[in-house]
Amino acid sequence: MKRIGGVLLVLVVCAAPAIAAKPPPKPPKGNPNLTIGSSASAVTFGRTVTLSGTAKNTAAGTAVEAQANPFPYSGFKSTGKTSVVDPNGNYSIPGVVVSMNTQFRVSAKTSPPSESAAVFVRVRLRVSFKVSDSTPKRGALVRFSGRVAPAHDGKPVLIQKKTASGYKTVARTTMVDNGSATSKYSKRVKIRRSGTYRVIAESVDQDHQNGTSRARILKVH
Repeated sequence: MKRIGGVLLVLVVCAAPAIAAKPPPKPPKGNPNLTIGSSASAVTFGRTVTLSGTAKNTAAGTAVEAQANPFPYSGFKSTGKTSVVDPNGNYSIPGVVVSMNTQFRVSAKTSPPSESAAVFVRVRLRVSFKVSDSTPKRGALVRFSGRVAPAHDGKPVLIQKKTASGYKTVARTTMVDNGSATSKYSKRVKIRRSGTYRVIAESVDQDHQNGTSRARILKVH
């Protein structure tokens, strides 16, 4: 508050609203006779999925192409992955790469071509995690470090310890440059008691989901 010319001026600061994650657009309903499913609704970066479904009233041997619409969802394009309809009217397309949050559909090469509805697959950041000492002395500083893929420089990293009520954040740091493919992080944490720790890499952006490392046990002696 500030008094100007006998008038009390009250300054009101409004917090900027949080930016909600952008959902994928609703695709056309697609041909109900051509279905699609994914082997996973969410994967860690670097993993693939298998797209499969049925193609009713479609001749065996008809080609089926996987198409992707990744963030920022500007349109479907071929993934280069194809399969054919088997005699039972089924198809399966393994090894489809998912590098970011993506909608998938399939196109049956009939005349005219037929498209399925879409399935959405989320992609989590991949987080590695190592410690400088897994059996530290009580009160020693232990360095927590690792890499995050793909690169998300400047985004938050949470170091968490397991408690009776779940994981609790005990330290924070940020991802820093480690080249074009990955980011890295490093933080020294004072360890007073034995415990189980993990690391959360927060995407913040809308192209990926937060990533969680595997847990590590530190035993104080």
